[in-house]
Amino acid sequence: MMPHSFESILENLPQGIVLLDSANTVTAFNSRALEVLGLAEGVLRKGMSIDGLPGTSACHAAACSRSPTGKPHASQFALPDGRMISLTCAPSSEGSWILSYEDISTLIRVEDSLAEQHHRFDAALSNMPHGLCMFDSAKNLILCNASYARMYNLPDRLTQPGTPLADILAYRAEERNGPADTATYFDVVFEATALGAPASQNIALTDGRIVKITHNPMQNGGYVATHEDVTKTVRLAEELRRHHDQLEVTVRNRTAEVERQARELERMLAQERNINELQRQFVAMASHEFRTPLAIIDAAAQRLLRKAGAVEPEFLSDKVEQIRASVSRIVDLMESILSAGRLDTGTIDISYGACALRSLIRSCCERQSSISKTHSFVLDVDGLPEFIDADPRSLAQVFTNLLSNAVKYAPGTSEIRIAAWEETGNVKISVSDDGVGIDAEDVPRLFQRYFRARTSTGIAGTGIGLNLVKQIVELHQGSIEVQSARGCGSTFTVTLPVKRHGDVPANNDCAITQAS
Repeated sequence: MMPHSFESILENLPQGIVLLDSANTVTAFNSRALEVLGLAEGVLRKGMSIDGLPGTSACHAAACSRSPTGKPHASQFALPDGRMISLTCAPSSEGSWILSYEDISTLIRVEDSLAEQHHRFDAALSNMPHGLCMFDSAKNLILCNASYARMYNLPDRLTQPGTPLADILAYRAEERNGPADTATYFDVVFEATALGAPASQNIALTDGRIVKITHNPMQNGGYVATHEDVTKTVRLAEELRRHHDQLEVTVRNRTAEVERQARELERMLAQERNINELQRQFVAMASHEFRTPLAIIDAAAQRLLRKAGAVEPEFLSDKVEQIRASVSRIVDLMESILSAGRLDTGTIDISYGACALRSLIRSCCERQSSISKTHSFVLDVDGLPEFIDADPRSLAQVFTNLLSNAVKYAPGTSEIRIAAWEETGNVKISVSDDGVGIDAEDVPRLFQRYFRARTSTGIAGTGIGLNLVKQIVELHQGSIEVQSARGCGSTFTVTLPVKRHGDVPANNDCAITQAS
């Protein structure tokens, strides 16, 4: 009796095995067949037809062909779970069949991965900026990339595997792009071989180029080499060395000059500090001294208006209104200068309370309307709450400044639009004009002290108004943004909280966006 039964041998085979008789019905199988085919116990059974097996069409075709040669028939098919199965149908002399199943999914994935890696290698080789070549121990070409061929203008016949290096060098000599010194050309090969590691050297070519060649020896006696055109780098390095000596002399001479200039700069900075202090004192004094005569001018204008019988009433009224408008403009300017000074010294007084913002904006528009007869003000402020937590006096400066700017920088238009609404605990107030607009490059600097945009050329102004507006708005824990483009007008939008949060004003940055 044999030491192992037929069933034991069948069960220990690594492949899934199914035996068919001459009538194409199952006579035996092993458990590996169930595992490979992903079948549950009982699905595969003795006596069942070939048609009940996965890969039926391939099996049936092989079984029905009854090839007289007796050669096995191989095929592949996919299971519903995505695995690929290899099926070999081997006929026996009695007319029966042996079906051998093997899961080749892993093999296919490995083959696909190798193919992908090979594709990536080819792509990387083709797209390398430097020339790359590989030679065997007999100095015959194994491969080279397109950059290597372009670098030396090699024809296709000299880029084929097996081309001797001597033929390539001979062709390059004819093309006048070979090494200028052939005696030292292979020194780097010997150096790399001796080191057993990569070695590099710069080679001068007969066409004037400098090529850095890096050789990496292989265990079989061959080598891989990269060729990099470093002509510009070498020339720049030589130029740098020439300038280095000149620079050292220049630095010594300049050091003494810088030290002298540093002393002079310190003196000038001290003088500038004194001038700034005098400027602050002058602004405070001038603003205070101008208030009295301006008040007298305003009172006299009102008396002229009351005693206008000696002149035409319309003429007198027009002139008086011009006087009062000019006085109002000067007072506003002085207030801006004083407020800017108080902000600089940290002494500005913000008195928070219930501010009727809607009526405040209407009042500012009415006042500006009396000054600017050429413009009308279109208001849409009904969406505001009745009161917000703010300082009415300082907010009046904000909106007076924005309205004045809208008029001033829209000389060719007649309409200024003011819209206001409430949004998620904040109020937003926008002032829009159709004036000269602002260049995109100037928008980020618009709220800097004393900065004036290029589109404001020829229009009077000090450059402190918008900076003052920004600081007052931020003291109210708010923000201001501008949307503008040259020739398309501007929209300034102020955002203020309805209720202040805490006692310390938020230090919000100004949000700036440019209209598309």
